[in-house]
Amino acid sequence: MRVLRACNDTYVRGRDEVWRYPWGDPVPGASDLTLSELMALDPASSATELMAWYRPLNESEQAWLAGRPVDVDQLLVRRRGSRPLHAGDLLAGIQAPELSVLAMMTVNDIAEQAGVSKATVDSYRYRGDLPTPQVTCGRTPLWARPIVNRWLASRPGCGWRSDVYGAPSQWAPSPPRLESERLTWPTADPA
Repeated sequence: MRVLRACNDTYVRGRDEVWRYPWGDPVPGASDLTLSELMALDPASSATELMAWYRPLNESEQAWLAGRPVDVDQLLVRRRGSRPLHAGDLLAGIQAPELSVLAMMTVNDIAEQAGVSKATVDSYRYRGDLPTPQVTCGRTPLWARPIVNRWLASRPGCGWRSDVYGAPSQWAPSPPRLESERLTWPTADPA
């Protein structure tokens, strides 16, 4: 069975069939989102159309949805004990309480929790220091609270020194420049 990633690679479902955060902890309350659950929400759409919203299908999955025989080990499916598999068992992604739109955080929420301005959070985001949002609703990026809490607990603050405190967490891609690398203004020549 292959590994499945969801929500901008924030969540990973490995061979142990458990959804995990990038740091390895299991996601509380997480379960598989299957094609049958998607079809219950939108019965007018085709299975292939619904899956395209969540992830690309491999050739075996496309063949299986078309009714052709395939090697089941090439499919990402939720197994239900000894019951035979059907198209509705195909995995689309993750469902978890923290991914409810009402529970997720906006840039304003993150700014409030961090005690900084919205502009500061926007600058973190555009510099790549803020984790990628798990989803985007219209034009609004949304983050899961556990992801933000982890980032807030591990983000380097002003004056972070990697030579003293070590490298920043996985959420901060590169440490700030060391004191010796800072730009200096030229001094005026005494005349």
